[in-house]
Formats: sequence, structure tokens, C-alpha cells
Amino acid sequence: MFAEVALNIPLDKTFIYKVPETVSSKPEVGKRVIVPFGKSDFLKTGIIVSLKETSSEIEETYIKEIFDIPDDFVLFTEKNIKLAEEIARRYASAIGEVLFFFLPSGFIIEETSYVYLKRNEHVKGKTEQQIIKYLKSKKGRVKLITLVRAIKGKSTYSTVKNLIRKGIIGKEEDITYTLLPTQKVAVLKEIKPVKGKKELEAIEILKKIKEIPIKDLNKRGISYNTIKRLTNKGIIEIEEREHLIDIKKQVLTDNRKIILTADQKRALNAILNGKNETFLLYGVTGSGKMEVYLHAALETVKKGKSVLILVPELLLTPELRARVESYFGENIVVFHSKLSKKELVSQWLKAVKGKSKVFIGTRMSLMLPIKDLGLIIVDEEQDTSYKEQQKPLYHAREMAVKRGSIEKCPVILVSATPSVESYYRASIEKYRALELKKRVSNIPLPYIKVVNLKEEKRVGIFSESLISAIKNTVKKGEQVLLFINRRGFFSSGFCPKCGFVAECDDCAVPLVYHKNMNRLICHICGKKYKPLFRCPECGTKLEFKGYGTERVEEEVKVLFPDFRIVRLDQDTVKNPTKGAKLIADIKNGNYDIIVGTQIASKGHNFPKLTLVAVLMADTGYLLPDFRSAERTFQTIVHTTGRAGRFKPGAAIIQAFDPENPAVKYAAEYKFDLFYKEEIEARKIFNYPPFSYPVLLEFQIEKTSKFGKIEEKFNILKEKIKPYFNVPPLNPAPIPKVSGRYRFITFMRAATEENLLKGIEILKREMPVLFRGVRYRIDVDPVYLL
Repeated sequence: MFAEVALNIPLDKTFIYKVPETVSSKPEVGKRVIVPFGKSDFLKTGIIVSLKETSSEIEETYIKEIFDIPDDFVLFTEKNIKLAEEIARRYASAIGEVLFFFLPSGFIIEETSYVYLKRNEHVKGKTEQQIIKYLKSKKGRVKLITLVRAIKGKSTYSTVKNLIRKGIIGKEEDITYTLLPTQKVAVLKEIKPVKGKKELEAIEILKKIKEIPIKDLNKRGISYNTIKRLTNKGIIEIEEREHLIDIKKQVLTDNRKIILTADQKRALNAILNGKNETFLLYGVTGSGKMEVYLHAALETVKKGKSVLILVPELLLTPELRARVESYFGENIVVFHSKLSKKELVSQWLKAVKGKSKVFIGTRMSLMLPIKDLGLIIVDEEQDTSYKEQQKPLYHAREMAVKRGSIEKCPVILVSATPSVESYYRASIEKYRALELKKRVSNIPLPYIKVVNLKEEKRVGIFSESLISAIKNTVKKGEQVLLFINRRGFFSSGFCPKCGFVAECDDCAVPLVYHKNMNRLICHICGKKYKPLFRCPECGTKLEFKGYGTERVEEEVKVLFPDFRIVRLDQDTVKNPTKGAKLIADIKNGNYDIIVGTQIASKGHNFPKLTLVAVLMADTGYLLPDFRSAERTFQTIVHTTGRAGRFKPGAAIIQAFDPENPAVKYAAEYKFDLFYKEEIEARKIFNYPPFSYPVLLEFQIEKTSKFGKIEEKFNILKEKIKPYFNVPPLNPAPIPKVSGRYRFITFMRAATEENLLKGIEILKREMPVLFRGVRYRIDVDPVYLL
């Protein structure tokens, strides 16, 4: 039998291996394998993507054998493999890259090859002589990679291989198979007389339950020494058992009993009685979309099937988890990047072994090998966090819909402000639209006042209207959310005399001053600098402009010294546990004013929050990106929607241009009018959803190299012209990142068929044309900066 194996390498191909009879378990699609690879036959982890009885492509004598198949379980289902193939095809990747991107690193076999001198024999070749001299000097075994680095010859690997074949050099491998979590368990084997009090106590415990984890025995006061004595006497035996780790319990709980409204029931019945289709569940903030999809999830689980719930932000997970636990208990799987290696492996294996029916996670959960998947939910489907920014650059929302079609199960896309693409697909009946028009509480949407920052008197960024509203709200024992979508204190520092701007050395963007750290930080590459207060060019005192959450927090403390103030942004909630506690404290009314970024504006229900202010609503509109208006509209609606969930509330939108359509329609809750205006503009300029976009990006160290890049790009352009509209290469809006100059072209295909054909050419031609050049093929890009 032969296995087609995908490896974690950037080559768009798979490899055929012969399956020997000596492997530890039977070959199956989706299983992990250990295979020799390359000239040096290093052992690598692979995934079986297909099995065949014969191999017609390669002559059998040239086919290497699988070293081992270590597991009796598959790590990917056959449907996972199909989804990985779709991701690889659409997002210009290799299937091995896709599978190993999602697979927790704890499953990757680590192999270290060692070599040593078996016999000191005269050799002729210069490289051979160097190798033997080096091994003699080390007097023992040496890592093969260390030897290769020391010799630095192009043919070192093949020379070592020849010396091994001649018996001059010996080779050994140390293999670490996995980080599969285990625990030591004490098992009662034979009852014998003992004198010690603790020994008797341990035997009594084991008489009742026969076996118990060592750590649990410790918790009951039985020491390691007592356990050792019982082991030596043959009374107990210590066994290593698989132990899947449970995720730590959280601070938040939510045990509300919800009765669905007539609108919610209509939406739920449509999902339950519908076919395996994609639903767009949307409606005003507070309309109870979560309860609809959780009821749908409950009905799915009752039928014996599993549910996958995707969320965009890590911080949304605790609140959603609390609601999910109120429906399903604590036996749910939570999967996100902040878990440890062993926790990720445990959660993955719970999917493999069917230990849970409900899975919640960020975009990396898309490929969980869930058994009997019956429903996929994408919460806040419009969120840009669903787009991966590393290869493979997949969009989790788009691929969740694809997974639904592969698994033959319904997909629910959920949002208060659907993406223009999803809303358009619903309008042409590619998706089925389900709208919730009213808040479940019958509390009206917050009254919204738009303030013109050019005209109204203000203190800093705070208009007189806002200062007055904050005072009145807090005096009533209610809470205020002040939203600004930028971290830090000042957004830039500049010299009023010579025009110098404090920029990152590696990126062509202004540095943001973070007062708490007393550092200038680049929000592109993360590099930190000591603060500058005088111009390094002319010595003039620098001026600072712009607002971030730190500056807003400080000014609020000056304006309202008696109020309790908290900041909610990426800097304060890096740790998910601390973030969940902070959310719980806000819910419990421990703070009066919350200063926050989008983290504070998504998905949270703060019972005492009755006033929300968007401090500078239209600044994001100025970005050179065709989605700027959409994002501005969505941000305003989501943020103002946090107000008055439990009692009537209000919102203040501060803007420099109140007549901006995104601001105006958001303030009036007129999604249909905003969508109509936006979709017409998209149609005129052939932007998505009327085209299929690909952003090609090239990064070079010196601008002098651009001519060669452009020359090769023009060759590529001729080959892809039948499938894409291809504009010329131009400097990116952020022209320099991490010391490299960026040039982009925003291409569009008229059909999905053209997109996929064009990507095939890009995958084939670009590695050849642009060898040694850093480039990026970004399909379905969410940012054009």
C-alpha cells in the first residue's frame, strides 16, 4: 500500500511513501506519519491525505518507506482534508502548509539526528577530511545540524551520507513523538498488611475506587514517599495514562432563563426547518441574536450532532462561554491561541475522540476535527479578525461557509451590521436573510445626538454636551463608555519648525507615545523607542497631537477626579483571565467610566451602561481603503448599541463631518440607506462583492531594486491578464514596514472561476519569477494599507 503524504513545506505538492508492515498502527487518511525526507533523510511529521494500492507516478524502487504511524487515531477527518484542499486552492498555499498551520505544535514530531566517528580511516575528499577532523575533535556524538553548520559546505549532507554508507560515520536519532498530555495514576494491585497510618489510609482510598491520579492522592494528604513505599511493596502500581486537560473555569457566569420573542421564534424555526444552507441572522443591537443561535445549537446537540461557534475576539469568549455553559453545562471545548501547547493538544483530542458536542473558538478553530458536525455559527461575521494575516491568508468566514457545504450542515452568519458582501449575497438569495427588528427588552434604541467638533465648544476632545451628559449619568449611578479606536497617549509627535515627524526606523508610520510605559511604540512592527521631546534635527521642542485611550483616560481623571475610571484595550487585557475579571468588575458596577477601543464595544452587555460616546467618529473614514465607510458605520452602530440594554440610554457621536454618510446613517439606524449608497459605489468601481480581489505585495530592501521587480511583474501580468484586471505596481499607503519598502497592486477577477484559474498561475509562476524576493498573495484582503 502507498500513502500520499502532506508535509509542512512551502512546495505545492505531496509525496508518495510505501507503507511497511512494521508500522505501529494501520494507515488511515488524516493520520500522523513519520517519514524520511530529503537527501539527508531527516524524519519529518506528515499527514496522510490519501491511500492507494499502487503507485503509477513513481517507480517503486525509488519510493521511500514510512518510518512509523504512531497513533491509533486520526488528527484530521476526510472532510477536514477536503477543506484544507479548498483553502490551499483559494489562498495560494500548499495543503501541507494549511494542515500544519492549524494542527497544534504539540503534535509535531521533533527529531534530532546525531553523528559520531565509528572508525578513523584515511579519506581523500576535502569535505570528508573536514568532517572526520571535526568529529575527532568532539570525541563523541554531535548533532548533525551542528556539524553541517560547522563545515559550511554545499555538499556536506551528501558527504555525510556517503561516510555513513561506508561505515566510517555512525548515525543515531532521538525522536520526541508528541506532547500528548498524560498523568500518573496509582492502581491497587494487591492488599498486604502495612503498619504506617498514611499507608493504611491510602489503601482504604484505593479499596473504594481501585485507581486514582497521584496528584489527587497528594491532595488527600498522601505524600510521594508513602506512595513510593506502597509501590516498592507491590501494593500499588504507577501507570501513565492519557489525561486531557480541561480549560480553567472562568469568573463570568450567566444563568438567565430566556423566553424567546415571536421574532426570535420565527428566525429559529426558519433555521431548524431550513435546508443545509447559509443564513444571515442580523438585526439591531440587543435584538437577541445570540439566544436564537444558541437555541439552534441546543436543538442540534439534542439530535446527537456537534456545534462549532466561531468568535472574532478572544475577549468575547468568556461572555459567550458563560451563556453557552448555561445551555450545555461545562463540557464544552474552548480553543484559542492563548492556551498552552498541552491545552491545545487536549482540546484537539477532545474533538478527535468525540468528548464534547460544543466547540467555541477564534478563527484557528475552523479546522477542528469535530465528529458529526451539525451546525456552524460565525458570530460578528463582519469582523476583520476572521482574516488571517499569516500564510495561509484564509478568511475564516468564507471558509466556514465552505466547510458547511462540505459537512452538509447549516451555517449561521450573525451580525448587527452585516458585511456588505454578506448582505449582498442575502439580497440575491445566495444566503437566507433573517432579520430581528426589535430589541428583546422593548427598551428603545438609545437616543443619539451628533456633535460637530468644528463648531461646539470643547475641553480637549470633550464637547460641552458630552461633559454635561457624563456628569448626569454617573450621578444617577449609571455607567459611561468613551470609545476611541486607538491605544496609547499621543498618536504622533512632530517639530513645528522643521517638520520632523517621530517615525519608526523600520516602518514609514508615526510612532505612538504610550505614557504608562514611557515609550514610543510602532503599532505596525511593535518596536519600542525612548521618548523624544526635542527635535533631533533642529532642537525645537516637539509638539504632540492625536488621542489614544491613555490620553483620554488621563483627561477624564482630570475632568472627573471623583469618578472610578477603567481602561479597556489590548494593553490592559492581554491576559484572557484578567480580561474576564475586568469585564466582570464592570458588570458588577465597580467602575463609572470605561475608556475603551473595539474590545469594549463588541458583544458585551453591561447592565448599568446607559451613555456611550464615540469621541472621533469619522477619523477612520479618511483611510485610503474602499471599506473605510463600511467600518466607520459598523463601529458607530456597534458602539452606540452598547448603551441602554437594560434601561433607556443615549449616545453622543462626535464628528468633524456630521454629514458624512457613514456617520449620518449610523446615527439614524438606517442600515438599508447606508447599504444602498455603499453598494452603488462598489458597483461603479468594481469592488467586492462585484469582483474577487487579490492584493499582490512585494517587499524590497532598497528602492533601487524596484526596476527589476517591475520588469518581472510585467512578465507575470501578461500571463494573468486573461483572469484579472491588473493595475500597475505602486507604493503601498504604508510604504515601508520592518525596514522593507512595499509595493502593491490590487487585482480583481470578474468571476470565482477566473479567480481560481489566476491563482493557479500565481502559485506556479511567482516562485520562479520572484525567487529570493519577499512577496505576498493576499486573496480576500480586508486591508489595503
